[in-house]
Amino acid sequence: MKNNFWKRVLNLFTNNIGLKFLAVAFSCGLWIVINNINNPLETKNFYNVPLEIINASSITSEGKVYDIEDGVDTVNVVVEGRSKVLDELTKDDIKAVADVSERNAMNRVGIKISSTRNNSELNFKSSIESVQLEIEDMKRVDMRIEASVTGEPAEGYVVGQVTPSPNIVRLSGPASVISNIKSVRAVTSVDDFSADINTSVELKLYDADDKEIKNNSISMNISTVNIAASILATKEVPLSFTATGTLADDYMVSGDITSDPATVMLAGRKSTLDNITKLSVSDSALDLTDKSESFTAAVNIRKYLPANTQFADSSFDGNINVTVNIEGVVKRTLRIPASNIVVDKVPAGYKAVTPELPEGAHATYSIEVSGIESVISAIDANTIVGVVDMDLLLGRLGLNEWTEGAYQGDIIFNLPEDVKLARTYSLAVILEPEIDDESNE
Repeated sequence: MKNNFWKRVLNLFTNNIGLKFLAVAFSCGLWIVINNINNPLETKNFYNVPLEIINASSITSEGKVYDIEDGVDTVNVVVEGRSKVLDELTKDDIKAVADVSERNAMNRVGIKISSTRNNSELNFKSSIESVQLEIEDMKRVDMRIEASVTGEPAEGYVVGQVTPSPNIVRLSGPASVISNIKSVRAVTSVDDFSADINTSVELKLYDADDKEIKNNSISMNISTVNIAASILATKEVPLSFTATGTLADDYMVSGDITSDPATVMLAGRKSTLDNITKLSVSDSALDLTDKSESFTAAVNIRKYLPANTQFADSSFDGNINVTVNIEGVVKRTLRIPASNIVVDKVPAGYKAVTPELPEGAHATYSIEVSGIESVISAIDANTIVGVVDMDLLLGRLGLNEWTEGAYQGDIIFNLPEDVKLARTYSLAVILEPEIDDESNE
């Protein structure tokens, strides 16, 4: 009975065995076809996959640095796999790794592509199979940070001192790259500012041709600095000059001492500038000792700047040309109408009598004057007035009040500036009581 059971089981598998194998093969083939239809083999592109460098210490531990030739830092990857697997795959799942410790004798490193999911079911193809390393000695330098500004502050203001903090940056990287760095700059905008600026600014590197250097192999101990820029008010003030020394005999300075420029624009705090009306200059270059002709001297006015001020134009070095005009002195006798000589401020109750003054319609009073020819020749004697000021005379004599009598008073003439009298001219003034005509009737 038992044997019959096993016999029937055996017959079940052996009867028509060829057909049964054919059925199994057909079923497997059908499964494959259906699977390929529902889950076909496809490819998917991933662009700009970051290239990860590992085991870089195998180079840096020897005091060297590396750089990837042509600056390659990403690769494009084609992934082949079943559609259901690819549908779930993202760029973040793709890893491109270059193991520096596996570089060959030519310093070339292969790139290995993998995925963080379903890795065994996928095939990868990279746009770049390897990268070339450039290995050289590391160089470290300390460089001064150049702080500057762009733009223009508000109208009537200029940029004063611009200070970075800190003012030194330490750079390290490949010797060839570091040696190419000529300046480190921190630049901030001052457009329309009228108050001081204090801000954080990114550092940038430049070569000898003033081109910015961007290289991932360069390391900096700081990447930003604090910039403090003072914004100053401005004011235009005239230049005033004082000459020293004594001219040669019979010569004098003609007119004002002039300069080019005649004014200067100062910058400073408004409270400081409000108290400045001119820039006074007294320089050794303006020494008149024994001079007998006009001259122009170079003067640097920087040292005459008032405290806490500066030139508004930072490019102005302070050098100007100052001209002193010198002319010979001439003498001339002026015949002033005698009627132009008057006594002023006669005390009440008195009349002033001037017996020395000639009388008559054409009477004149002569004085000797000296000065530069252009001024002396232009004087019209008829316009010159001489005055004896009785108040001034009272003070000079030390009197408290006037009494009847004769006094000698200096005559003050309204002469042009830089015209001198040959001597002091005085006039006898007799004070007499003023008689009331009505009391004599």
